[in-house]
Amino acid sequence: MASIQHILVALDFSESSRYALEYAELLARQFGAAVDLVHVVTPLTAPMPAGFAPPFINNPGEAHLVEARACLENHADELRSRGLSVATLLVEGSPLESILAQAQKRHCDLLVLGTHGRSGMAHILLGSVAEKILRSAPCPVLTVRHPSFKSKG
Repeated sequence: MASIQHILVALDFSESSRYALEYAELLARQFGAAVDLVHVVTPLTAPMPAGFAPPFINNPGEAHLVEARACLENHADELRSRGLSVATLLVEGSPLESILAQAQKRHCDLLVLGTHGRSGMAHILLGSVAEKILRSAPCPVLTVRHPSFKSKG
């Protein structure tokens, strides 16, 4: 039978990822698993059209890195205060490649991430990191949609 001993949680600090973290905590408690929290900083390397700023592209300036590190540590400290073993990872690169690489490198048994539930043109333009991770992950993946995102179908 499969065992979950190591959970990787991808956080972009959205409501969806915070909701996914709740599921990861529940599973970590149930299985006695360690938790790794990862946040990926994506440098903006190409100019974007005026007024277009995808929410998953961060400004990797020093202030953002400090803020991201503090936010990761706050989430980790909350989980640690409730008895969980937690590590934090702040990495730079493509969210897709970085999350998959960390799952592989850290030998995770489960990857947990929030999904924004984009559809239509937003999905076509921005793609779905969660969907691509589902197809390529080296371990099972749990995607969690925040309850405020209503299905349009």
